[in-house]
This record gives sequence, structure tokens and C-alpha cells, in this order.
Amino acid sequence: MWLMAVMILFRLNCAQAGVNGALPQFNTTQPYLIYYGNWNSGMVNYARTNFALVILHPASNITSNEIATIKRGKDNIAGTADDVKVLAYLSIGEDDRAGAPFVGDGLGPRVDPRAVDTDPLSSITNALGLPSAGGTNYASYYLNSKSNQTGKPDEDAGFGSYYVNAGAPAWWQVLQTISRATNGQAGLQEILGTNYGNSFNCDGVFLDTVDTAAPDAWGTPYEWTSPGMQGLIERIHTNYPSNLLMANRGLFYFDPNLKTYAYNIRPYVDMVMFESYYSDSSTNDISPSFPDNKYDFAPKLNAEAGRPDGFNIFVVDYDHTPPQTPAVVNQDYVECMAIQGWPLYRTNPDLDEALNTNSAAWLATNVDAQPPVWDSTAATGPTPPAPRVGVQEVVATNGTATVYWDVAHDQTGPVRYNIYYSPGGTVNFATATEISQVVPAIPANYNYPTGTGPGIYPYCYTVTGLQSNATYAFAVHAQDSCRPPNEDTNTVSITVVPGTTPLSTYKSITVDGSFVDWAGVSWAYQGTPDGNPVNYLQVQFANDTNYLYGHVKLASPYAIFSDYYSHLFFDTDMNVETGYPVAGALFGSEMMIESGYGYDQRNGGFNAGSVSGLGWAIAPTLSTNEFEFRVSLAALYPDNTRVFGINALRLLLQDDRGPEVAVATGIEYELSPPPLGPLDISQSNSMVNLTWPGGGTLQSAASPAGGWTNVVNAVSPYSLTVGSGQQFFRLTR
Repeated sequence: MWLMAVMILFRLNCAQAGVNGALPQFNTTQPYLIYYGNWNSGMVNYARTNFALVILHPASNITSNEIATIKRGKDNIAGTADDVKVLAYLSIGEDDRAGAPFVGDGLGPRVDPRAVDTDPLSSITNALGLPSAGGTNYASYYLNSKSNQTGKPDEDAGFGSYYVNAGAPAWWQVLQTISRATNGQAGLQEILGTNYGNSFNCDGVFLDTVDTAAPDAWGTPYEWTSPGMQGLIERIHTNYPSNLLMANRGLFYFDPNLKTYAYNIRPYVDMVMFESYYSDSSTNDISPSFPDNKYDFAPKLNAEAGRPDGFNIFVVDYDHTPPQTPAVVNQDYVECMAIQGWPLYRTNPDLDEALNTNSAAWLATNVDAQPPVWDSTAATGPTPPAPRVGVQEVVATNGTATVYWDVAHDQTGPVRYNIYYSPGGTVNFATATEISQVVPAIPANYNYPTGTGPGIYPYCYTVTGLQSNATYAFAVHAQDSCRPPNEDTNTVSITVVPGTTPLSTYKSITVDGSFVDWAGVSWAYQGTPDGNPVNYLQVQFANDTNYLYGHVKLASPYAIFSDYYSHLFFDTDMNVETGYPVAGALFGSEMMIESGYGYDQRNGGFNAGSVSGLGWAIAPTLSTNEFEFRVSLAALYPDNTRVFGINALRLLLQDDRGPEVAVATGIEYELSPPPLGPLDISQSNSMVNLTWPGGGTLQSAASPAGGWTNVVNAVSPYSLTVGSGQQFFRLTR
């Protein structure tokens, strides 16, 4: 069938160095063609000499010899650098065969097996679904809406095809064996093989109708088939490992705000087509979905494309009758190619318009001389988010620092990222250590259900081999794939001090709002502004014998911990799997402070009773940018057990409205014992008196060279009678 020209599934409401997984030969410098009409020899040669990639429809009159000719490229010699990759169309989410729907095994149509739509996809144990209440006289891969169980397969009326459960076992056999001669459509064996049907021997498959598995809120009630759709694409990838796969849309697989992100198809596809990005087949010059496409979906799609197992992105947009103005058409090239770096092909909604090289003509007068532009994955709708430039967060531990950043885009992709770091408080780019073209990891909280938003970033990389207790400044630059490359020159940097894990500082703090007591205490966290109502920029912790202290700086004024939005969580057993699971973080809390009160969360609930003896104090108590607070180390749970032990713990500063967290896994801190000494010795006649503050064990020896033994039951002050000979004393832990 044709591409989904009228996209009813649009959301109208609205650590090592290397490169990403994109195919380097496919970017805006290499035009591509998508054409579904019939062919002649002149068109075959035009495609061979003007494009790096051709997508065609095997239901047309194309022959295997003509495909072989296109594949030979400009020099007309197979197996050389200018060979053209040819993909053929295959509908995997709708049955577009002549004569459909078919009786098949007589077990369909099938409906969503979940009790309610809000049940997680992971709860589905019957991937085939339940039989339609209206009857089952058709193949088991056909679908019925749960709200309209007619017993007849649901039809996509715009195209005359029938929605299918891509994960149904019987559908795999259909996709393998259909042929143009028998079914009017070609299957995998005919498209990719050399001894089945027309033996097209294409380089890959263009997978259409992936959007059948889109979220129910997008217009079709088949989101329950999204795990099966992923499974089918993985199966094609596994069974045809040397062939290329391009998915048409499927944007819901690449958005961590959606439950379908858990079934991401990124590892199994080489390319993604963003159909109707700027100009769709409606009568609107510009698609009503364009703001959502640009600000919500595009950054997240670019983030997935830039991963080690990422993909290339292409766009097909549509010409109109009467034609759109030249300004509108030119802006389409600007939006797709100049801004996003996605090759664009414009054609009519039937995809059989005369072949054109308009993309190459546009590119000839729009040479890329600019560095990448920073974007933001934080948006969840059509409102433009503020770009998040360069490094956004750095979390330091013992000898390492994990750097977080957002996505950038450029006319000439793929975009790569370089990390710079220098000792001291600023990055000196002339002398800084550079880690070029890092392969970023996926931060643990860039996932469903935490989603995207302030304080959550799609990329991170851990720098190792740092000196503990030394100060380092970090920066991230984005670089395009031009030759030579263009690199941005942002000067955003974040300074951290990698230290021994966990942090531990013994110091008594007077909670009076002056903050002078915090001099010399290392920052446990430093971040950047992200637009949240509460945005933690810097955090310190310290303790003495009686209290745990905190010092927080905010990006903008707010009276933190004075309402039910901002919280301080404590993971006292250092186990993320126990206690209350904090939204927007990877953290299990045993105690929470809200509005100055402590609550027991050991059983996994939000409030299992009040904590007594909290000793809470905060200053100042008004709305401002900087606070210090304390919590009593003698605090008790309702069953009178102590909240704090002597071991390390994690602390999480959080605000519900972002969700905003300082560090998603919490900041590790170890309660510090009092410092040793000084040990004072005085003599009065025959008595020697020893005094010392704080803790420690008193030891004695006849020589400072060794032989130290503990003085039994010695506490300060300690007295003993002077004996003969020398005697030495010391304090130790």
C-alpha cells in the first residue's frame, strides 16, 4: 500500500571514544529518492546517477534487472563506492494484499487482552490477544477494537487495508511468502532474495504502517501490539542481518514519556522516515502537527539517532495542488535539512510525481558552514523549550566524573560530541584534555515513566582516571560531520571535585542563614539552570555528633521544604530496591522530610507514620536562593528505632513539579566521626592527666617506634601515676 499520506495517528493536541550508529554515507550531502510509480529505462538511469538511496514500491512494474541497474550507481559498475542502496516497500502493520481480509486460521480478529487501557504493556502475557466477542472467522493476525467487537477485521478506510497484530506468528509467515504475482504485493523473500518470485535482490526493506501500534490516544486502539511490532522488526533484523531496515515513523518508540519506549526499535533499524514532518497531504500549507514535530519529537528522535546503535533520519513531505508558495517550499528544506540535518524529498501524496533533484539544487546554494545548534529534549508538546547548551550536569565520585548533556542538530550529520576538562575552576580549551567523539551512555532516568524534562538529559559519559580531591572543570562541544568539521564554541562549564566515596565532613554548623560556616566544605553537587520552579544548583553536606547539615543554592528564589512540593529523601540502607520509590529518580527512601516534618517510608509507602526527634531547622525561612538546614541524628521512627546508623547513606533533594532532582540516584554521604585530638598531657606531682575532645582510642607504648597497646577503659580526662622510664601516648580510631 501507499505510505500513510493522511496521518490519522498524528498527535494533534498537543565509555569509550568513537562515533554513533548512523550510516556515514547517508546525510543531507547525499540525496535520496522515494518513488512508487511505474518505471522506464530513462527513469532507471536518472535514479542510478542522481541518488545515493532509492525507495521504490515492488507492486509497480519495476524488474529485478532494473533494480540491479539502479544499484550500480553513476559508474554503472557493481561493487564500487558509488553504488546506490535500494529499499522496497513492505506494509507490516496493515494487510494490503489483494483479496484481504483472509480467513486464515480462523482465530481472529483479536482484541486488547488488558482489563483496562492503563494496564502496563508488560502485563500482557497473551501476545495474540483475546478473541473478538463478535466472532472469529478470520486470520488470527487481524484486529478488532475492544469498544467495537464486530467479528470483522478493522479496516483503514483511507487505504482499504486491514490492521494487523504484527507480533502474531501467522503474520510472519505471510510477510515472508507473499509475492507480487499472487498477492499484488511482494514479501521479504521476494524483495531481498535471489530465488523467490521476481527475486528483486534489494538492499533492504522500507517498513510502513508501524504506526498501527501507536498509543491508543493517537487515534487507533492497538497500542497493545507495540511489543509484538518490536518483536517482528527484531525478527526481520535477525533473519536478514546483511540488509537495511527503514521504519516509517514509529515516533512513539523513541519518546521516553511514553510506555512504548520500553520496546524501542532503535537497535533493529538502520533508518527512520519522518513522513509529513513539515508539509503533509492535507490542504494546510504547513502541517498542523509541525510545532509538535519540531519541538517535541525531533529532539528525542535525534537523541536516539545519535546513540551507538542509532540510525539515520529521512523526511518525505508533500507537494500540493495548487502548489505551495516558493517561500513555504524553501522553508521545508530549511526545517528538514538546514536545521535538523535530515535528507528531504518532496513529492505528491501518491508518491508517483516526476523524479526531481530539488534537494541537491537547494544544497548547492546552502553550503553548511555553521557549527551544530543545541536543542532540548525537555518539551512534551508544541511549545519551544529553551536550548540546553553544552554541559548540563557533572556528578563526581572517587576518581571519576559523569558528564550529562542534551542533543544538538546540524545540517551535516551525524552530530558528535567532544568532552573537554581541565584542572582548576575553568576549562582552558587551549590546554584541556579532549575526549573526541565520545560514545554516550543512556542516563538511567532518561526512561519511562520518569520521561524527559528539566534535570533529565539523554546523554552521559563517565570520565575516569581523575585525581581525587582535585578540582576539575568540564565542558561539552558539539561537532558536525563536515570536512573539516564545524565545532561549536560554547563556554559553559561545570566545576566538581572528585573525591573519595562517599563524601564525609565533620563540622558544626550554626543554622542562621549566614552560611559562613560552610567554608572549606566540598560541593557534593553542582548543576545548571533548567527552568524548574525549584532548581538545585549547588549542594553541600556536613555533620557533627548531633546533626546532619545541608547547604543548598537555587537558580531562582523559592521557600524550599515549606510546602508539599519540595522534599528531602534519605536512603539509609543504601538499597534502591527498598523503601519508597521516588518519582523521577532511581531512589528508595526510608525517610522523607516534607514541610519540616519527617515520615517513615521503610515499608514502601509515602507515609507510614511520623518521625520523632527530627530537630529540623532551616534558615532563612522566606523565599530566597540559598538555604542551610539540619536534621537530628537522634531522630526515631514510630517504633523507636533510630533513623540514622553509622554507615553511609544517600540523600535526594527533589521537587515534584519538574520533577527536579539534584542527582537521580541521590548524593552519597558518610557520617563523619569527630576529628581526633588534640591530646593534652599535664603533670601534677606524681599524677599525669590526659585530656582530649571527641572520640578516639587512647594507646600507650614505651617507644614511639611501635608496640602500641590500647589503654583499657580510658576516657577523657584520664589520669595515671608517674612510673619509671619513658611512656608515650597517642589517639587512634
